[in-house]
Amino acid sequence: MISHRILALLTVCLLLGGSIPSLGQTSHTDSAPPPPKIGLALSGGGAKGFAHIGVLKVLEEAGIQADVVAGTSMGSIIGGLYAIGYTPAMLEELALTYDWETFFSNRSPREYQSIYQKTNPAQNLLTFPFRDGSVKLPRGLIKGQKIAMLLYRLTEPYHSVSDFRKLPIPFASIATDLATGEAVRMDRGYLPEAIRASIAIPSIFEPVTIDTSSYIDGGIARNIPASDARALGADIVITSDVSRPLSPVDSLHSFVDILWQSVGFTMKNSNEQQLALTDLHIQPNMEAYTTFDFDKAAELIKLGEQAAREMLPRIKTLAQATEKHSSLHFIPFIQQSDTLLIQRLNIEGANGYLRDRLKNSLRIKTPTRQSLEELEQKLNRIYNSGAFTDLISYRLQHLEGQEGYLLNIQVNTQNQQTVGLGARYDSHYKASLLFSGTFNKIFTAGDVLLADLRLGEQIQVRGTYILPLSFYPKTDLTLTGSASRLPIDIFNNEQRISTIDVEWLSFSPQLRIEIMPQLFMGIGPHFEVYNLNEAVGETLILDNISGLITAQVLLYGDSFDHTYFPSRGQKLLVKSELSESRWGSSRSFFQITADWESRIPVTDRFSLLARLTAGHTVNYSPVLPLHYHYYGGGAIPVSILEDRQFPVLGYDVQQLSGENIRALQLGTQLRIRKNAFLQVKWNAARLTNQTNWNLDPSDFQSGFGLSAGAQTIIGPVELTLMAPDMNGPYALRINVGYPF
Repeated sequence: MISHRILALLTVCLLLGGSIPSLGQTSHTDSAPPPPKIGLALSGGGAKGFAHIGVLKVLEEAGIQADVVAGTSMGSIIGGLYAIGYTPAMLEELALTYDWETFFSNRSPREYQSIYQKTNPAQNLLTFPFRDGSVKLPRGLIKGQKIAMLLYRLTEPYHSVSDFRKLPIPFASIATDLATGEAVRMDRGYLPEAIRASIAIPSIFEPVTIDTSSYIDGGIARNIPASDARALGADIVITSDVSRPLSPVDSLHSFVDILWQSVGFTMKNSNEQQLALTDLHIQPNMEAYTTFDFDKAAELIKLGEQAAREMLPRIKTLAQATEKHSSLHFIPFIQQSDTLLIQRLNIEGANGYLRDRLKNSLRIKTPTRQSLEELEQKLNRIYNSGAFTDLISYRLQHLEGQEGYLLNIQVNTQNQQTVGLGARYDSHYKASLLFSGTFNKIFTAGDVLLADLRLGEQIQVRGTYILPLSFYPKTDLTLTGSASRLPIDIFNNEQRISTIDVEWLSFSPQLRIEIMPQLFMGIGPHFEVYNLNEAVGETLILDNISGLITAQVLLYGDSFDHTYFPSRGQKLLVKSELSESRWGSSRSFFQITADWESRIPVTDRFSLLARLTAGHTVNYSPVLPLHYHYYGGGAIPVSILEDRQFPVLGYDVQQLSGENIRALQLGTQLRIRKNAFLQVKWNAARLTNQTNWNLDPSDFQSGFGLSAGAQTIIGPVELTLMAPDMNGPYALRINVGYPF
């Protein structure tokens, strides 16, 4: 049933005008009433907001053209893009094309990580800010850089528009003032910033600061923005409502359920007030869906269509009643050209070293032409470098009287101090804990200190200080000190006969030069004092303290698309080390190691795997230090001896050992679900104390394994069944958590 307001408007039109003004008219005679304005009010609801797209599709088919749009939270994204000319078909393509779940993560896309970051991948389950000498709770789990960059890109042609009433369709975004709890109608400002404020879900996203005020998700204060559509001038309001109704008490099974229920109390009263201002209420059935069902966009869009089609008789009546009454022509979204002319560059929030680093990383000498994709890649790399704690934002503003843009970049350079906790389990070393800290600006802008403590069968305390020396080529001085204890198993054939604890203190200053974004070289001395103790057995057979001074050269490259379960890319480690007694070292030897891994995609889901490892030692002393031997066995690598201990399927950890190693691994990987994988691998290895490059297959120990793995919220989880041959013996190995 059409509301009384619609009937009143129709009556006035018939009595006073006798005819309805045509679409092209821009003025009205005294005898004709002004055309009624149609407003859309799109509610919040997270992923459920994709249903708005289905509603818009049906409204478009019925000939309904909105004159104003107001949106809350996800409704702000859909409504804001619709207001600047995105058609329902274009919005549907965005919903189905993007991996929206990635926007709800702080994980850096690996393509934007520096080569140094790839050598120190994420290891923590939990990370907390560290301020004023104590651990703090974060203001939100997600800073929001990824969703911010998406909004900057999608709204780029309208960066210069500060009055949202002057968009192709007047628009308002609804946010909640964190200081007062009141709803704030944002119809002025910077469009992507206003939308981002509206979607800042409390505890998920950090609050968004605009000028001096902080804002959170608009759904907290006003989830259905009907009054805002009327404030923009709407005479008739159509509401698309995907808000969550209150749930029965017996269905509240988790703290998240209770959290949303408590928020729902406030929403209920607000929704009732807003629905009283609504002429047409479209409410898709969202009972089976949650706020984070972003992988179900297609289903949600169809539900929106279904709900709108059920209202089609009323929609058609409304369309007929308001035909030719729309005060606006729809202006379709026009994407800018491939490159943008940047006439001027302005950077705010960074001074001194960080400003120079930012400018050098951008490599923009104005005036210049720059594609939006290039600009985003540069900004993403800068953000993921960790030099800036909060968002890096950009805005392209038209310059009056001339072609091109002013590029404004805003950064935050506050100190980034964090502490973290990691945990993992594997079949060999059992449970391990990691306590870590990251601290920057220790002595100067741009420096960083990484500290961690590992507890378990392997124990290590390590600190690394990184001091940047130059921008191009990127050059750093790294100072690494550690105290470690590692158990090394001694085997006689297939039987473990003893375990020796190797304890050492080390210090390694190293100069690192980035040859290209995915490859760096390091060179420097290494100082070490070590001790060997027998850990299993009745008598102490080894107890000596020795010192080493070596010269190291390192080459490291990594182009894997993912840290864990990569499907494409290469990884290379080449390390050489020379120890000389004339330097004061207790042992004289030369050692060189090369380890290469490759992933070759055959299809989107299927990849070929290969790994080739070679290590050679020239030993001038009677005995090579035990922890400088190569070790093979097991299904997982070991972080403390990562350049000398390698997985060899079919054998126990460290069952194979020697001063030289040659190993080959071949396999396949199948992605069975988004983050779930199956791997089949075969390997062959030979570890000996003699220098013999004979490649006779009979000299190699071979094995194979079948693994099922997944990338989870607690890190990679992998279950491996392995054996030396089809006759066994078979062994099952489990690995849970980020390696450290």
